[in-house]
Amino acid sequence: MLDDGVGRPHSASPGRSAEHARQAGREAVDSAFGALAENRGRVLIAEHPGVLGRNAVVERVRAEAARRGVRVAYGRATRLDRVAPLSTLVATLTAGGAVGQTSLGELDGNQLTTLARLRSALLGAAAGQGLLVCLDDFHHADELTALTLRVLVPALADAPVLWLLALHPPLAGAAVRGVIDVLLETGAHRVPPERLTEAAVRGLCGEALVAEAGPGLVALASGVDGDPELVAHVVRALHAAGHVEVRDGVAEVAPDAGRRPLPDAVVRAVRARLTDLPEPVTALLEAGAVLGRPFTVHEAAGLTGKPVAQLARAAGDAVEAGVLAPRPNGLGFGHELIRRAVYAGLAEPVRAALHREAADVVAAEGRAPDEVVEHLERAGHTGSATVVEVLHRAVRERAAREPGVAADLALRLLDLLGDAHPLTDELTVVAVHLLTATDRGERAWELAVRALHRDLDAESETRLVCALAELADPAHGRGDDHAVVEYADRALARADLAEHHRAELRAVQAYRLASTGRSTAADVAADEALAAAGSGRGEAVLLASAAKGLAALRRGEFSSALERTRAAVREADRLGPFVRRRHARLWLCPPLIALDRFDEVDSTLLLVEGESRQLRTSWATPQWHYYRARVRAARGALAEAEAEVESGVRAAREGTAHGLLGELLGLRAEIRTTRGDLAAAETDLHEVELLPGRGADTARLAWWRALWLCAADREDEAAEVVAGLLATTDLVAFTATLAAPAAPVLARLARLRGDQRGAARLARVVRELADRNPGVPWTAATAAHLRGLDERDPAAIVSAAELYRMSGRRPARAAALVDAGELARELGDQDRAEELLAEAERVWLSCGAEPAARRVARRLAGVRSHGPPADGVVPPPSPEQWASLTETEVRVARLVARGLTNKAIATRLTLSPNTIGTHVRNAFTKLRVTNRVELALQVIAHDRARSAHDRR
Repeated sequence: MLDDGVGRPHSASPGRSAEHARQAGREAVDSAFGALAENRGRVLIAEHPGVLGRNAVVERVRAEAARRGVRVAYGRATRLDRVAPLSTLVATLTAGGAVGQTSLGELDGNQLTTLARLRSALLGAAAGQGLLVCLDDFHHADELTALTLRVLVPALADAPVLWLLALHPPLAGAAVRGVIDVLLETGAHRVPPERLTEAAVRGLCGEALVAEAGPGLVALASGVDGDPELVAHVVRALHAAGHVEVRDGVAEVAPDAGRRPLPDAVVRAVRARLTDLPEPVTALLEAGAVLGRPFTVHEAAGLTGKPVAQLARAAGDAVEAGVLAPRPNGLGFGHELIRRAVYAGLAEPVRAALHREAADVVAAEGRAPDEVVEHLERAGHTGSATVVEVLHRAVRERAAREPGVAADLALRLLDLLGDAHPLTDELTVVAVHLLTATDRGERAWELAVRALHRDLDAESETRLVCALAELADPAHGRGDDHAVVEYADRALARADLAEHHRAELRAVQAYRLASTGRSTAADVAADEALAAAGSGRGEAVLLASAAKGLAALRRGEFSSALERTRAAVREADRLGPFVRRRHARLWLCPPLIALDRFDEVDSTLLLVEGESRQLRTSWATPQWHYYRARVRAARGALAEAEAEVESGVRAAREGTAHGLLGELLGLRAEIRTTRGDLAAAETDLHEVELLPGRGADTARLAWWRALWLCAADREDEAAEVVAGLLATTDLVAFTATLAAPAAPVLARLARLRGDQRGAARLARVVRELADRNPGVPWTAATAAHLRGLDERDPAAIVSAAELYRMSGRRPARAAALVDAGELARELGDQDRAEELLAEAERVWLSCGAEPAARRVARRLAGVRSHGPPADGVVPPPSPEQWASLTETEVRVARLVARGLTNKAIATRLTLSPNTIGTHVRNAFTKLRVTNRVELALQVIAHDRARSAHDRR
């Protein structure tokens, strides 16, 4: 593409042939000086490399002449010499006093007289040690100088005069080419181009910057083809402009050099060497510089408007001059520095015009759309209608197979078109969908909202609102349901709204209402959407069916939710490949989990994962990890669940699914809490609390926090947290959509706080769930569990444990077994308590929850060593145990026995709740109990025993 980077290494490197050329040049020079010593003349033709470089042999010959004491006449021709006859030769001979002006006399227009005077002056200067006449840049020489040398050189063949003619052959005119050809035919020696070696370039760079030159700088400097003067000039200019940095004594090309404009000094120096190229060659170079890559003659002809035949000849000249070089796919610049200098030297209006033409040319050539757009961006123009249509078609064609590339292309095209272009609205809708599909929800949301504030047609507005509805899903990182509903309301108020658009907008409202828990309103909107859609199909049916499924799930109607969601999935499949990117099958996971159909969830997720990898829809990755982790956590495969949720967290952090990140972190906290890693779980919960926007809803966060507090033996604090949850939450939706059965824990905490009304409400909700979902094991199990706790019936809780076993929910079964065992112990059924707790310990161990198993083991040990006697009376603590309590611990224990929470005890004793918690745990340890109920029983037993002793 149009790469402006500097520092590319030169494509050519000295090889064996270059070394042979240098050896041949040295031999020719030695031979010439040998002839000079024998008073014989010699002619050396030194060719400069390319159009920028200098042949190193020139300086070497001059140095050798000075060493031998040979007089030197050195001159460098310029372009102005061509208009002044004999100026090149006369200026060279008189420079530095090698030939006195007086010895030449007045050169009149008589050719014979002029030749005679020149011959005489040269013979005089050569007398003694000989004379070196060095005509540098001889390609600029005037025509009369060339014709004069054609006669003068043979005339001095027997005189000690060494001629060195250095030139760039591609820049030479006809007269200069003619004399060079004649001289070569009559014995002149050609000295091939000899570039500076890498070591020499490194040395020049080091001298210019007083630092060691790095490899990148050496490669860059080599691009001027070995002109020592130009190397130093370019390197200093690049350093002054920040393209080259010196650090720790090493000079190297700066990392951001490609983003910096080329210094004017470098541009002028390089372009000055190109000014003698014919106009067609210059035009060819400018076209190539604008195209910015290897190009064809036909492309250059399209940009310049010149005939292909003319540019084909110019291409040959440019290759011969070393400015361009053949490439496998066209012509390319010999060095990037030359291309950049040519490009920078173009006037801005000319550059913009060429880029605009280039857009048409490359579009017609079938080049990549990105290249077309880049030319339009640099031209600052939207381009022709043909080019715009080519790019628009490219967006549509790439959308299915390369959505990310298509999205980038659409955004760039939108920037070019502006808001007023007829294609802008349609292209905006496409861009929003593509950005959504490639996990760039934030950018998609911004683009859609900005467009919705324009005057859109009804179809574009409807499609953008539908796109916002998809973006509002937490998986895409937005989650602004209320904004979507408002945009839909505004669109529905349009008088020109078609019925099918009305259906789509009502479906959008229905889905977002269901997402925010307004199930009744969602059902109404979904029914209206389906009615408006009639027998038609499409987005309205898809979203309305999904909305009814979600509303049914939140009402606890699991089978209905699955049926409605399956209808949405069927419609998504029917709508084709682009809608497949929404991965509607993910909607099936919540109702399937609620129905205990874990194997179907796994099968569904395997299919979604395969499609997501195929379509490269990375936004779906956190979701499939989340649902897979929920299934494994419910089944009790806690290590696998934590690994899955860890992958989901990592994927969510890398993407934009911030809403889902909160759910993932909360689930991980729940799993870690169950596994006993309370420090890590606390870190997760703290991060959820700090997440911006809707990291997780308040009820779920309260549940995760309450679980953590229970695991940390801070049940009174957990009870306070749960109090708010029970008072403000839709318990049906909460219980129906949670990862694990929460009702038994919530009921126990409600009773601990004395909230009998909350516990009763919870029991009623669970019974309703069980009634609405006959045949679903976990709902029946939870109802039996709560009934057993409420009626103090261990058999009911054991029945619940069996139902949990049938559902495959091992952690729920273990929790039920613990509750049944504790209740049996309280009721004096020692053997049954031991049996149930032993089974609970085994189940927890099979889940990988060793800390939970250890807690059960401690309770089991208490049953075995301190169980109640057959009469059901709890034995008091031993005198030693009771005596080990401090005075404060005794006071706290007595208040616990009266049913006070830590917070209430703290208020009464004027201590902090944390201090009270410490005293409670100390009492647990000293009296060998594991919970507040056991502690209360021990206090009561101690007081009874003491009263009986006092009565005696």
